[in-house]
Amino acid sequence: MDDREGTGMGYGAGRRLRWRWAAAGGALAAAGLGVLIVHDHASPAAPHVDTALDRAVLPVVDRYVVTAPGGPLEGDEPAVPSPAAPRGFCTERVVEIRPAGTALRVGLVAWCGHFVRAGTDVNATDEVVTAGVLTVSPASAPQRVTAASWEPDDELSSWAPAHFSSGGAAEVERILGNSAAHLTGPEAKARAAFGLPAPAAG
Repeated sequence: MDDREGTGMGYGAGRRLRWRWAAAGGALAAAGLGVLIVHDHASPAAPHVDTALDRAVLPVVDRYVVTAPGGPLEGDEPAVPSPAAPRGFCTERVVEIRPAGTALRVGLVAWCGHFVRAGTDVNATDEVVTAGVLTVSPASAPQRVTAASWEPDDELSSWAPAHFSSGGAAEVERILGNSAAHLTGPEAKARAAFGLPAPAAG
């Protein structure tokens, strides 16, 4: 069974918003005695992301992710969007940045969706949370994305270790295991683009 439970909306390439909840633990009854079995596997530490470098790559990454062919939104943004047409927005969390010759390999998790305005609110027509690794050039002054690899459906366990460091792969797994707790969705971007105020706190 696919563990990517969607929002109920169709989405390109079968990608759907994924919510995966880890079980808290397990109990085994033996000879009338309940025995709690806990497997404690230490995970590699999450990579350190330099704050200044993060700020430098995020605008480049964000521009690319929204329109990338084969990316989370399938690159299907219209050249001149209609006021009533869905518009794509993404938020990204950089997990790690590694040198790659004269470029940078930026590993991230993106939350993307298409939104339409509905009165004083916005509604998502689809949403997806996925991981990707983008090559950003040049390393000295990031300006453009020259290559990208996106997580294939149902292959995270093999794809992530091949594209991230061990700590980065573990962090991606942790984020995707409970996206709502670790990521901010793109709704606020959509509201601002449609000229709506931020939602009231609380």
